[in-house]
Amino acid sequence: MGNLLQIVYLDASFAVRVGRSGTPAQAVAAKDEIKMSRGAHQVAALADHVIDNSGSIAALRARLQRIAAPPISTALRVTTPYGLGLPAAVAASTADFTDAVRAYGPGVRLIALTGSPGEGAWIAGWPDLDLLVIAEHEATGRIQEALDQYRADLSDTATLGPTLVTPGELTAGRLTPRLAFALHQLQQGQPVLHAAPDVELPTVTRDELALAAVRELPQVILIMRRLRTHAGPGTLRQLYKHLVLACRLLLREHDQWQSGPDRILAAASRMPGLNAFSVPSLAEISTAWRDGGSENTLEPVVAAVDQFLAWYAAQLAA
Repeated sequence: MGNLLQIVYLDASFAVRVGRSGTPAQAVAAKDEIKMSRGAHQVAALADHVIDNSGSIAALRARLQRIAAPPISTALRVTTPYGLGLPAAVAASTADFTDAVRAYGPGVRLIALTGSPGEGAWIAGWPDLDLLVIAEHEATGRIQEALDQYRADLSDTATLGPTLVTPGELTAGRLTPRLAFALHQLQQGQPVLHAAPDVELPTVTRDELALAAVRELPQVILIMRRLRTHAGPGTLRQLYKHLVLACRLLLREHDQWQSGPDRILAAASRMPGLNAFSVPSLAEISTAWRDGGSENTLEPVVAAVDQFLAWYAAQLAA
């Protein structure tokens, strides 16, 4: 198998192994003698990796993940906030935040706007400002101060949704489905606002995203049902966004990769047994939301949510 085969030797002190075994020390020592008689102690000298396994399972799995799927340096496309089609005030606030955090030094590995801003599809008064910051844990306090100022500068022009993650969490594979998708988008060319020269990211494949969609969709369905129980003009935005997200995840599970709410809803309506949604376009819904006319678009969105939930329940019926 050549380089495909790697030998990993897990080591831990005798006291640690006795504590974990739940058996007397004499029993562990007797097993050690048998293993050593068969040459087990010689494996360490031949191993490609020797791991101290006296810590937590989380630490062990992180080390194994980095061995099985090592992070790679990724060529990322760097831009300024002014190249994302943001309103001038939002772009200026974002630029100030980026400059402030970038000045914290090499501990800040990456800054990016994901979702609509990163895709160049900003609609005033509608999307969240999804911010991704990859930085060492020690920088968290200063980043939080910068986030507070960022929110104050944005005022009512946008809602900020920050995601702070450490490089170790990424390379250990501790990714939520949404974070995995954001990383995949960056690897596909979506721009970032700052990237350290040697930043390393885990490779996220489409197959992994499809599996992540399977895990995330049940949670989205539960949130949709909760939102549906108190549907009203104030919940229009969240109801619509979760309907689109559920359809997007469903399509990914079927290896269909659509972007843009209108295209996602149209593609989902072609799923077996799921009729076309009679939902106004994103432009109509966002305009109604911004202008205070949510009542006019709420009814068809609620009907589409009910239609999707009924179809989903039927698909999974025992």
